[in-house]
Amino acid sequence: MKRLSSFVSLSVAAALLLGGCSFRSGPRGVQPEELTPAQWAALSKPGESHKLLDAFAGSWDVRIRFWSSPSAAPQDSHGTSTLSWILGDRFLQEDFQGDVLGEAYQGLGLMGYDAAARRFMTVWLDSLNTVIAMQQGSYSPDKGTFELRGEVYDPLIGRNKTTRSEIRILSPNEYSVSMIDMAPNGADFKSLEIVYTRRGEGVPLATASLGVDVKKRAD
Repeated sequence: MKRLSSFVSLSVAAALLLGGCSFRSGPRGVQPEELTPAQWAALSKPGESHKLLDAFAGSWDVRIRFWSSPSAAPQDSHGTSTLSWILGDRFLQEDFQGDVLGEAYQGLGLMGYDAAARRFMTVWLDSLNTVIAMQQGSYSPDKGTFELRGEVYDPLIGRNKTTRSEIRILSPNEYSVSMIDMAPNGADFKSLEIVYTRRGEGVPLATASLGVDVKKRAD
C-alpha cells in the first residue's frame, strides 16, 4: 500500500512540475463587455503571461522526495527534464525521464496560460498510472507562491480528493514544487518535494525546507 500511495502522490503532484511566476491572476475570466475587438483577437495569442514562463524552458536535473504519510520516512528519486515551447509559444511541454522506487519513469507535462479564463493550467501523464492529472491556479503576491489546485480520484480512499500545490523560485537556476496532501485525520502534510536545478548550475537541494506551512485544511 505504501508503494501504491507513493505512486499516486507522485503522479498527482507531477502535474505541477512547471514553475510559478510573478503574475497576479484575476479572480474571474474576462467578461464580454470588458473587451474591445482587438482584445478579443488577442485572447488566442500568447501574451505577457506566457513570456513569464520562459524562465522554465531548458534542461534540468531533478531531485524528488516524497512521503506516503505524515509519519513515513521520505523516499528519494531523481531524473532529468526538458521543457520546450510548442504551438507558437502557447504551451510549455515537459519531457521527464527518471526512476521511482527503482522503476524507470517517464512523464509528459503541459503548462499554459488561459487568457480568457485568466488562470494557468497544467496537465500531466506518466508511465506509472492511467491518470490524466489537471490543475489550475494563480500567483499569490501576499504569500509569494504560485498556487494550483485540482481534483483526482484516489483509489486508497475510494473517492475524489482535492490536490493542492505550492511552487517557489529559489534562484534564477533553481525552483521547487511542493504538494500538500491530506492525512486521514484531516490535517495537511507535505507529501512531495521536487527541486529543479538547471543543468550545469550545481547540485539540487537535498533536504532543504521549502517553506511549506503545515496547517489544518480550511476548505
